[in-house]
Amino acid sequence: AHHRALVENPTYGICRFDVEGRFLDVNEALVAMLGYGSKEELMAVNLATEIIHNPIERAQLFESYRQTGHVDLIEVEWKRKDGMPMKVRLSGRQVGIEEGAPEGCEIIAEDITAQRASEDHLRHLAATDALTGLANYRALSETLEAEINRSERTARPFAVLIFDLDGMKQINDSHGHLAGNRALCRLADIFRFSCRSIDTAARYGGDEFAIILPETGAKEADAVGRRICERLSNDREKPLLSVSFGVAVYPEDGTTTDTLFQEADRAL
Repeated sequence: AHHRALVENPTYGICRFDVEGRFLDVNEALVAMLGYGSKEELMAVNLATEIIHNPIERAQLFESYRQTGHVDLIEVEWKRKDGMPMKVRLSGRQVGIEEGAPEGCEIIAEDITAQRASEDHLRHLAATDALTGLANYRALSETLEAEINRSERTARPFAVLIFDLDGMKQINDSHGHLAGNRALCRLADIFRFSCRSIDTAARYGGDEFAIILPETGAKEADAVGRRICERLSNDREKPLLSVSFGVAVYPEDGTTTDTLFQEADRAL
């Protein structure tokens, strides 16, 4: 009775499977977790081939089971019946078997999809400027350090563009802070329209912005800056806006975060 109470706990999915991924037993919680209509329907599905699609995660689970007879805490992605992915935390042990019965491993599965989504959201907030939605100074610094390390390995240059929104104080004084905030967002929208998927645009100060352009030289970076200035000048929304920009290229203008920003600021 105690064992059944544990197995039928609605919080954790529990199942037993063999080395080929065939289910030998499942509880109702796992049936509901994976979106199936009954135990029989779920047990007709193969855990290894139909629920775990990532071959690395599949090997992580089954090789651990084959070699040690148990599964330490691991996180894998499962696919529900409706095709939606879900993150689960697994742990388990090989179970004692009766003579002639198939060898099996029993695992406990905890659905951590919402937990991981919440953590991802918090990480996004920690790296994002709340007003413009661009990367913030923290994310900019981390990306710049990563790009320096990558360029050291590949010997390929990258460029840093910094921008300063002209007359921000006058905009706030003449039109109000809402118009000032709107001006920052207008510039951020142009950055998004002008950047490649591999570029990183960030707001790192009040009216100060930067773009990291991987595998880009001085000429190409200058063209990006001029294109952004032109697009901003074509924006006829009032108040009219303009920006100043400066370019620094790794490694010729600097090999550290500080020297690159100093050179780009001097060029600005």
